[in-house]
Amino acid sequence: MQRRFPSTYMPLGYKLLISYLLLVLTPVIGIGSYAYISSVNTIAEHTRSSLEVTVKQVGNNVDYRLKDLIRSSDEIYADQTLSRYLTGYHSGWEKYNIMSQYILPKLENAASLPNQEVKLSLYVDNPNVSEYYYLSEYYYNDNSTVNTGQGGRKYSLFHSERIQNAPWYQSLDLHFGSAEWKQVDKDRETGSISYLRPLINYDTLQLSGLIKMTVNMKYIFSDVDTGHLGEDSILFIVDDKDHLLFSSSKNQMDPAMLSGAANGDIVKPESFMEIKTPIDNMSASIVAWVPYSSLKKNSEQVRNVTIWICVLILALLFVISIIMSQYFSRRFMKLTASLKSFQEGNFHKRMPIQGNDEFSEIGSAFNDMASTIQRLIDEVYISNLEKKETELQVLHSQMNPHFLYNTFSSISRMAKLGEIDKLHEIVRALARFYRLSLHRGDMIIPIEQEIQIVESYLEIQKIKNADRINVTYEIAPEVMEYETVKFILQPFVENALEHAWYDDEISIIIRAYPEGEDICFEVEDNGLGMKEEIIELVLDPTDKGIGYGIRNVDQRIKLQYGKEYGVIINSSLGEGTVIRIRFPSRLPGKDTKGEQGLTM
Repeated sequence: MQRRFPSTYMPLGYKLLISYLLLVLTPVIGIGSYAYISSVNTIAEHTRSSLEVTVKQVGNNVDYRLKDLIRSSDEIYADQTLSRYLTGYHSGWEKYNIMSQYILPKLENAASLPNQEVKLSLYVDNPNVSEYYYLSEYYYNDNSTVNTGQGGRKYSLFHSERIQNAPWYQSLDLHFGSAEWKQVDKDRETGSISYLRPLINYDTLQLSGLIKMTVNMKYIFSDVDTGHLGEDSILFIVDDKDHLLFSSSKNQMDPAMLSGAANGDIVKPESFMEIKTPIDNMSASIVAWVPYSSLKKNSEQVRNVTIWICVLILALLFVISIIMSQYFSRRFMKLTASLKSFQEGNFHKRMPIQGNDEFSEIGSAFNDMASTIQRLIDEVYISNLEKKETELQVLHSQMNPHFLYNTFSSISRMAKLGEIDKLHEIVRALARFYRLSLHRGDMIIPIEQEIQIVESYLEIQKIKNADRINVTYEIAPEVMEYETVKFILQPFVENALEHAWYDDEISIIIRAYPEGEDICFEVEDNGLGMKEEIIELVLDPTDKGIGYGIRNVDQRIKLQYGKEYGVIINSSLGEGTVIRIRFPSRLPGKDTKGEQGLTM
């Protein structure tokens, strides 16, 4: 039959191609153009912001170390007791006691910083105070320097007269509250810098000396490393007069950049961008030089990558649009033809489909197919449920003949021996057992009835064995109202009596208790026990040699409730066996057939 389409009909392939072009290509072109224009304009700004943050972080780290040194000097500067001792007159034992018990411990505590390069020098105007020298450095003797050649001490106490004629000391502007970082004496030669502040006589508020803390600049400026900024960048420290103060050994500075290095001056080349951040606790600044070429290089890379990505995406999506539109068009046409042939049956439509293209035909054929599949699923589902019910009945029927055969054998043996009273009792117990077990033919019974079946069975066994069977019941009353699969306790009791009994008597404990959302049965005996390999063979569904009754119970529980439930065996040779049966707690009358079908 030839199809007829209205004049407004448009093939599906054209619709797909147009939708791809409008919904995909247009946004890509717009976003790509914007990225191309904005990336070139913003890369420098973003890079500078990132570098400023990095330089500021380096400054914060430097300031943190400076604060540690300042706090250490505060212990001496603000100690009024120490000030009185250093400005007063003491002699004899009192002088020795003050020096050893207060002044030197105070200096040692102030000089005890984590870095070993920090050295504390205290210069006092009072000639009555005894001097105390470094053991690891030099000390001043008039205008000369003496090296002790020893090591270990980081603090000293000198008379101010040793440095009064030194140019660096005369150039200091010392007054109450003043403090400054400055390279004095041997600091420039040793790569160090000193923190200088006056020593105050708090009784007269006059200057009484000088506090000098000298520290290696590598410790203070350990974070000044070009690795934070990039290979071609330069990071260094300048003082308040823009003289070079410190530069990391990793900085590869061109000699042309240091044309004024003889005076400590550094002139920034025109090809570098400068970022300068002051250090809070020092009259100095952190300077970063970043070459413009690296910024331009980054901008060119971003621009080129953006252009190439946009071009490739445009080309790729255009090709994909053509291929996918043709591909889906052909597939839908084939699917439509198949569904049309499948649609020859008289099936009801599930939903109306509007439109004049291939989707209307696909939807119509799909509705018919869905109805058919649903019907087939229902048929298979019911068939599986019936199959499971049959399997349960077969498994159950395989159990009763075994027990009946054993009991009739016992009855026959009693009849031959003439034990009429026991014969009467065992026949009555057997009748009670089958009255309970065959009542209405139910496969699912209350737990209370399952316990009664076991009690009837054990009553028969006690009659047969002259009460040599000791049975203990530990049954939680709250579980009695729930349901269980019939005949899951009796096989394990029978198994204990048949295979575990080796002494004159045997003890069996039967338990039933709740465990979370489940219920557990346990059958424990004090018999022979089993080896681990025997337990594995008993529970192996492929093994047909031993443990048929145990596997029978395990399979029936799994068929009824799911594979996560069943039988667990714990046993040790000579110590007995514990059989644990676990199943979900359900009240009688609850429909579980739907769950049976799902757990197949």
